[in-house]
Amino acid sequence: MTTAFVLTGGGSLGAVQVGMMAALQEQGVTPDVLVGTSVGAVNAAYLAGPGTSDGRLESLSRLWNRMRRRDVFAPHPQRWVGAVLGAAPSLFTEDPLRRLLQDNLGYAELEHARLEVHVTAADLVTGEAAILSAGPVVTAVLASAAVPGLLPAVTRDGRTLVDGAVGDVDALRHADACGVDEMYLLPAGYPCAGPAPVSAAGTALTSLSLVLHHQLLHQVREYRGRAALHVVPPLCPLVVSPADFSHAASLQNRARHATRGWLTQSASHAAEPDATALALHHHAGWDRPPQTAWAQSPQTEGPQSPHTGDPGAHLSTLKGLTA
Repeated sequence: MTTAFVLTGGGSLGAVQVGMMAALQEQGVTPDVLVGTSVGAVNAAYLAGPGTSDGRLESLSRLWNRMRRRDVFAPHPQRWVGAVLGAAPSLFTEDPLRRLLQDNLGYAELEHARLEVHVTAADLVTGEAAILSAGPVVTAVLASAAVPGLLPAVTRDGRTLVDGAVGDVDALRHADACGVDEMYLLPAGYPCAGPAPVSAAGTALTSLSLVLHHQLLHQVREYRGRAALHVVPPLCPLVVSPADFSHAASLQNRARHATRGWLTQSASHAAEPDATALALHHHAGWDRPPQTAWAQSPQTEGPQSPHTGDPGAHLSTLKGLTA
């Protein structure tokens, strides 16, 4: 039995995927193939690096815990002015993320990774999918994570590439084509509760997350591949902005706890894939939840859904919102 993990985008909410993978690993579910988009490409490329899956996941968790916004989006007022005047291609430079990748991935070429890894991007000219499976790993991940307007596009093999969530990229279909027996979709989620974002980065990343979830909902519903597809429910409700990197520890803990609950529910992870958890929705009465409720110590899971303490019980509430 071979298994693929499909990791989606979501900015700082990529920490959620680390908790999901930790819970899956506890049950002996580990990947043979990794397919990543945007921050999911960062996680996939890191996990595929040298060492063991256990060791890489533990060190990835530590990396997330010490990561801050400046490690990806470093303030640069002069560049901001240049971007407004048309003299710079993006509000932020890719240099901090490039350094982060170069210092931590531990290998140079995708084909030299310990695990089979594929990174998705989108052609900014045609909108077509670009599946990167060979060549320099750093530029591949930079291309997959190049949120238009925030980070610069990457030129690779004569194509101008941006974040894989932008174009016509079906990561599920590609993972199935790799010949695996099972696939686990690990969505980073999006802030479905709380106030609207106020920063440019938060607005761009949240908007892209909404687009991505709409695409995922369609792709899961239309999936007819050979491999069995399991959709790990994203955290819900969630108020953390995709541009806020200060909650990685609590996000990992919540995701680990929620995924454990999903795995232990009677055969939930062996059933037909349920796209309900990916539906765009809101939470009545959660328009302005206290941010501090989600910023507990690393040992605190954070509050559950207002509907119930069951981490997966919000699904029944959302069914009416998916039509």
